[in-house]
Amino acid sequence: ITLPVWLFGLLTVVLVWVSINVTNCADGVDGLSGTLTMITLASFYVLNAIFEQEGTFNYLLLLFMACLLGYLWHNATPSTMLMGDAGSRAMGTLIAIAALVSGRPFVYLAFALVLMVDGGIGLVKVSLLRFLKIRILKNVRTPLHDQARKVNGWSNTQTVYRFGIIQLVVSAAVIYLVLAA
Repeated sequence: ITLPVWLFGLLTVVLVWVSINVTNCADGVDGLSGTLTMITLASFYVLNAIFEQEGTFNYLLLLFMACLLGYLWHNATPSTMLMGDAGSRAMGTLIAIAALVSGRPFVYLAFALVLMVDGGIGLVKVSLLRFLKIRILKNVRTPLHDQARKVNGWSNTQTVYRFGIIQLVVSAAVIYLVLAA
């Protein structure tokens, strides 16, 4: 799809803003945001390999994922190291850049689906309430990882694993479809 420059610019700003904010919202359970970021970045790395997009950016993805592995080692429950907003925003920014560098930014919708659903529902809920006084999902805690932990009774580990498995399945399905095409 070829887009006009102004529309591409606008969509790029939206992509970066969404990616930063949903990644930041998912940073509420030890290891969740980092794990989902690892899966998303690895998915973009594989997509780049499929389309033979070689270059320095792929090495940056590998380096960032290696750093995340070290971080996740110390961020497993109970966490001994916290990332904070600066780290989660850096992860969100890199995910958005990976989507743009891949040349297929709309695949972000699949490769970051769990991040978007987990953090995005909370952003939509709060935005609608604050700006339009519309109450939705009154009985659902947001971000959704809070619903899973505090209402459904999942442990932190169950939340990270289950959300990670969902994202792995979605990403693997998209990669399969790309290979089959």
